[in-house]
Amino acid sequence: MLEINPHEAVQTLPQDREKLYHLVWREPAERIAAQYGISTELLARRCSEMRIPRSLAGYWKALAKGAAPAIPALPALKKGKAVKIHENDSPSVQSPAITASKPDSPVTRKQTPVTGNGYGLINDLKTYLPPSTVTEDGYYKPAKKKLLDLNVSDTGFDSAIEFLSRFFDALGKQGYRVTLDTPGERMHRADIDIKEDPKEGGYRWDNLWRPYTPSLICVGDMHFAFNLAEMTEYVPAKKVKNRYVRDEQMARWIRGKNSEPFLHVSKHTLPTGRFLLQLYSPYSSAKWLVQFRQTKQCGLISQIPKMISALQGAVPLISKQLEEARIKAEEWRIQREREHAIYLEKERVRQEEEAYNASRTELKSIMAQWAEDKRMEQFFREAESDAVLLDEQQKVQVMERLLLARQFLSEDTAVERLLKWKTPQERLSK
Repeated sequence: MLEINPHEAVQTLPQDREKLYHLVWREPAERIAAQYGISTELLARRCSEMRIPRSLAGYWKALAKGAAPAIPALPALKKGKAVKIHENDSPSVQSPAITASKPDSPVTRKQTPVTGNGYGLINDLKTYLPPSTVTEDGYYKPAKKKLLDLNVSDTGFDSAIEFLSRFFDALGKQGYRVTLDTPGERMHRADIDIKEDPKEGGYRWDNLWRPYTPSLICVGDMHFAFNLAEMTEYVPAKKVKNRYVRDEQMARWIRGKNSEPFLHVSKHTLPTGRFLLQLYSPYSSAKWLVQFRQTKQCGLISQIPKMISALQGAVPLISKQLEEARIKAEEWRIQREREHAIYLEKERVRQEEEAYNASRTELKSIMAQWAEDKRMEQFFREAESDAVLLDEQQKVQVMERLLLARQFLSEDTAVERLLKWKTPQERLSK
């Protein structure tokens, strides 16, 4: 194990954003922290301030196996936004006893932004959407189904990625996590109407891409789901090389004074470049849905604080609905158990009555056969006795006929039936 002498090996963490970006994707965080004499928490905070994406858990093991995901690009900073450099971030040389890091308290760990998973999901979009099929109205339709719930055109893709990055960053600062998996829980996905004006005309056939699972936001133990879609508008359009494009000249004509001659204009639903975010409850027993629409006057990124407030405000509402559903489900279960117990009791009584009646009926039949068997046996004995008094020829004939009669009447006797007879308890125990 490599040991670091703090008096000799401590260096200054790169202040240049691009150099730090290359460093965190070249070395694991623990090694960087040891090399520069800082904590991994400080390194994470510096990367967050400078908007530098970091590797996910398991990245370095995957890299060693040659199966690591692509390194995300360094996002551009906003114009005029300076990166804050804290002077006290540079470590001072101290004795090994003093520099030993203290374990973080549970509160500190809980407040650490959880944004790693979101970066991985965004990288999947960058990997699978651009090379995928594009529909005739310009929307991506990838073959892969386990992706974030995003419907976007090839022209609006970069804007969607920018919004998702900002949205996930804001969620991470609140300690919220984005995922596609909920082991042991069944979550439903809500459909989304991507028309910018719900009352607007235009028939859109069911051609939207749909993921296998909803995209989830984990707010503590609560799950929320979301769809992000680029909205459409019904505008004059023409088809060029299997793609619908706006017919700008026709659009200008029908907006003019001489619009009356153009009553039959070819129109189609096309992407607007403006987005709709739909937040909803993925629980079948809790109904909650809210939408945020981008307009020409108001962007979607500026509404992110309202989105997070909506999530936080919906937690008690959905919790109440889930609790009410749980109580109803428990009441239903108890009612079903009660009804089942009543059914089982009735079935037990019915089976006991059937067993009693069957045993009694069969026993009476055996008793009747017993008397009949005695009467027939008496007949054969007396006939055989009387045959002795006949001459030899008649005696032989009578004995042959008696033998045939016995064979004809051969069946289970009353004794044999009594041996096979079962009591009611024996019938029930089968």
